[in-house]
Amino acid sequence: MKYRFKYLRQTLIAFLIILLPYSVLTQYSYFNIGDYGEPRDGIALNTEAIQTVIEACEESGGGNVVFVDDNLLATDMLQGDDKTIDCDHVFIDDRYLRINDHERAKSLRHEIIKAIWGGDHLHDRSNVQVTRGIQNPLNPCPALASVDKIEIPMDPNVLSGEEQIVDLAYHFIPVNRNNRLVIFNPGHLCSFKTDPDAGRDYGVESAIVGLLEAGFDVLAVYMPHVSETDCYLESDDHCNIINTKLKIDNYPATYGLRFFLDPTIVSLNYLLQQNDYSQVHMVGLSGGGWTTNLIAAIDERIKFSFNIAGSMPLYYRYAGSIGDVEQYLPEFYRDIAGYPDLYILGALGDGRKQIQVLNRMDDCCFGEAQHDPERDYLTDIRTFEGSVKDRLTYLGAEGQYYLEIDEAAPNHQISKETLQNVILKELK
Repeated sequence: MKYRFKYLRQTLIAFLIILLPYSVLTQYSYFNIGDYGEPRDGIALNTEAIQTVIEACEESGGGNVVFVDDNLLATDMLQGDDKTIDCDHVFIDDRYLRINDHERAKSLRHEIIKAIWGGDHLHDRSNVQVTRGIQNPLNPCPALASVDKIEIPMDPNVLSGEEQIVDLAYHFIPVNRNNRLVIFNPGHLCSFKTDPDAGRDYGVESAIVGLLEAGFDVLAVYMPHVSETDCYLESDDHCNIINTKLKIDNYPATYGLRFFLDPTIVSLNYLLQQNDYSQVHMVGLSGGGWTTNLIAAIDERIKFSFNIAGSMPLYYRYAGSIGDVEQYLPEFYRDIAGYPDLYILGALGDGRKQIQVLNRMDDCCFGEAQHDPERDYLTDIRTFEGSVKDRLTYLGAEGQYYLEIDEAAPNHQISKETLQNVILKELK
């Protein structure tokens, strides 16, 4: 009976392939059907055919589907001890959408939370150290009433006697408050303040000021282990955080992600205990956009979220747009939730919306210059956008996500056009 099922399954898959248009039998994307643990080479398929094959394999009881492209290979990053993560770049195809209904969306959120924190609910810790009324870390701003400094100690259950590490956030309070909060994450920058002598403006300070002028409280959160005086954001440091010695026993590869998310979630928990905000939104640039993408996916308290030059499906990553180690862990994006899944989760829900912004002239991340020169930038971007929008429409969430291409930003930044025509326009 076992072998009869085996050949029946292979016949069904072969029949499916014969029915596919000849045009799909191109590119270098292969599917391998796991045959009782033994993978077999398959036929070359293009992007449009991949999901059809996956669904057919699942329906027929087939095994795993593994993607291989000319420069994309899904491989394991774990070292021999199954605890340390190899920080060399690994290409992953994450186009497969796992979310087909609202129950699956709910269960996937719990799966992500469990993978990162080991529990079945979002982290509820709110212990912080607050210094009120500090000196403004920005340039003079008439719209700003006061600033509180928030220091977030690493979870004491994780420290286990190690030297305490404190993460940093600022609570900017406007003169005219509208009772809404925007969490702002500047990514890999070590200061919110624009330096006119640096010859470069990432648009971080102007974005914060624009939000304050519109009446929003702003919770500005640094990346982990970063402040104006301690700026260790090289790739090696990201790898050290992922492979931190401050860990639980037998932690999964995804456990290190918590250190990138805890500063935002813990300081938000604290602020919500102190203020009765009517809405909470989130804006992030670069690595802060990645943080926004992931937090909005698991925390439904975030209503409108804006990911600016911060994330793209791993299939479209190329050369300089690869990202840091936390942004491409196979144990997360391949095995649990790819970037398209995260955008669906971040937009799904009552009163929620997610907007992704890519700068075409970005000189760092996800601009046309970092795209595979043999592929068309706009075609790939719109293909990805369409897959997310179509799935959200199917789930009854039409219009809750879109992708904006900023043609005005001269480099890696939040441009004035994005601030005015996307962020503030959506938050009006």
